[in-house]
Amino acid sequence: MRSQTATMADVAREAQVSPTTAARVIHNRGYVSDENRKRVLEAVESTGYRPNLQARSLRMQRSYSLGLVLSSARENPFYTHISHAIRTAASDRGFSMLTVNHSYSPEAEVNGIKQFLEHGVDATILCHALENKNIQPLIQAGIPVIQVERHDIEQAYFVAIDPDPGMRAAVKTLADEGHRRVAFIGARATGLKDGGPGHAEQRRAEAFQQAVSLYGLDEQDCPVVLGEYFPRSPNDILPGRRLATMLLDDHRCAVTAIIAGSDILAAGILQVLYERGLKVPSDISVIGYDDSMAQFLSPALSSIAQPYLAIGDSVMAFVEEAVGQDTSSAKTRERSVSTSLVLRDSIGPAPGSF
Repeated sequence: MRSQTATMADVAREAQVSPTTAARVIHNRGYVSDENRKRVLEAVESTGYRPNLQARSLRMQRSYSLGLVLSSARENPFYTHISHAIRTAASDRGFSMLTVNHSYSPEAEVNGIKQFLEHGVDATILCHALENKNIQPLIQAGIPVIQVERHDIEQAYFVAIDPDPGMRAAVKTLADEGHRRVAFIGARATGLKDGGPGHAEQRRAEAFQQAVSLYGLDEQDCPVVLGEYFPRSPNDILPGRRLATMLLDDHRCAVTAIIAGSDILAAGILQVLYERGLKVPSDISVIGYDDSMAQFLSPALSSIAQPYLAIGDSVMAFVEEAVGQDTSSAKTRERSVSTSLVLRDSIGPAPGSF
């Protein structure tokens, strides 16, 4: 029978296990057999038990809350997927989440960081920070910071996303289909720390060029066109439209395939191809990046997929490792996750190749 005041002891009694076993299941700590885990979870449901998070926080001197900084969840569904993956991984481990979507407003980012400090978050995840100076109050307060994809802050953990596996698979798939002229349309890297390498957008372009060389394509026949990543307001023209127009108007670049640096860019590319009467994939093949909205485009878009679940798990591994430790002099520690290619309907043989 459900009770609003059910305790962990009630759960243990209902499941016919020890309180220690019940606690291990509820807090996801330690080994429990599959049979006992199932019985405890069923008992949690039948008794209506809910953990007393306030009591747990006081006991452990932790808030069991996290801060998440997003760049532009409204404009780019990549951030929606990232947010969902991290929030789900956090919830599975008993953490709640405070989120700020700065949408390129320094004021919004500053106010969000203030909220994180006021709520005493155990850690903050950045995907991505607008200005590093806005994050310094967290560092000074000894709150662990985990960066996703962009490595701009020294005293922080870093979840790197390796574009190489997905990009190599994309270029190889196109080469196997007879494509010799493949373009990359991506984002222009901005805000590079000290002008150095490592920026996410630059890494995608570099991964493309390396894959082109690896599979024996001529770099002269495989142009790289860079510009804005996604529209900064709902009424802006899709940057992919502008960049695809530049590519197609350059008659020196008679490409038969395009790899985009994001699904948002690919959406604009598909619009231009449709307007010019070019059919995908019979006239030209297209591959996106992120796998954030690719399945909803027409045709269903092949895309280099971000490993969202692995990103969430890696972030939370850092959270659990870092919380409670002195991070004032911590060196950056890194975990890397890999992209992969998801095949759909937008890839076909190069025209006249077979």
